[in-house]
Amino acid sequence: MNSTTLAEMLRHEWGIESFASINIRSLVYNNIRNLTVLWFPMKTNISGCCSKTKDDKVIFINTNHTIGRQNFTLAHELYHLLYEDSDDFIVCGLNNNSQSEMNADNFASTLLLPNSALYWFKNKNQIEDWSLEDVIKCEQHYQVSHHAMLVRLKKMNWISQNQFDEYKLDIIREAERLGYDTSLYKASPENQKYSSIGELIRLTEKAYDDKKITGGKRREILLRSFRNDIIHNLNEVNDLE
Repeated sequence: MNSTTLAEMLRHEWGIESFASINIRSLVYNNIRNLTVLWFPMKTNISGCCSKTKDDKVIFINTNHTIGRQNFTLAHELYHLLYEDSDDFIVCGLNNNSQSEMNADNFASTLLLPNSALYWFKNKNQIEDWSLEDVIKCEQHYQVSHHAMLVRLKKMNWISQNQFDEYKLDIIREAERLGYDTSLYKASPENQKYSSIGELIRLTEKAYDDKKITGGKRREILLRSFRNDIIHNLNEVNDLE
């Protein structure tokens, strides 16, 4: 079964209407058991990482990337966790063109914005030739990155290469001019560079903060669940910074 079909089936399983936009963070938190997602700064060429054990799953997202890119990366990592049989610590870079990465990209693109939703948006807004304003309106509605939106439209032959090259410039200024919140096109602000969702790490950290467990016990719990190399990255972030 191809990755596009898997994404469509997952939307159906999660009760998402064909044309609806999604909050990917809330969806993964409410629908995937034993998943912890951590957002923190990494090297620019790394979009995210993931790993899983028998009982737990963990995803890392690079907060140095734009919010739109972070949403895409979270959906991308879900493909690796849910549909690939691997216990490896997977690091996803921006220039990896392996079949696995292409499958994950197609999955993420469809999960966030299925073709049916794109056709619906086009018809609802009576779009004949996509203007930059149309592009921005659509990506804002579905909370996808500007680059991902342009790639999708180009792939469907709805914009030309010349439009692609023209529309990718000065996006923050254009979105601001049209009255949109421009946070979609920016990296996480400094006070939001580090955050997490999920039960295991949250509860472990709370127990440590409440002095119910020692620092050694805290590290032991995390090591047992996520392996030493992951905890090394979580605490030190040496390899990813």
